[in-house]
Amino acid sequence: MTRKEQSKRPGRAEGSKGGRPPRRARLGPRGGETTVTPGGLTRISAYLDGRERDAVRRKAFEDDRSISDVIRSALRFYLRID
Repeated sequence: MTRKEQSKRPGRAEGSKGGRPPRRARLGPRGGETTVTPGGLTRISAYLDGRERDAVRRKAFEDDRSISDVIRSALRFYLRID
């Protein structure tokens, strides 16, 4: 591998031997990769437009909460659960 190719690798500075360790995939009951966190939350992807994204970020910043927490509380409110 040339120096130029090494610098393109994520998590490594040029000449560095450190960097981010490889992420190990969590395996589900059937042996495949899982989207369930150790805390029992499930990962679901949703696409937001620019206005929605900005509003969620602003609310998270104002309330000093994570974006995920803001989205989960809005979803619980909308679905009338909890």
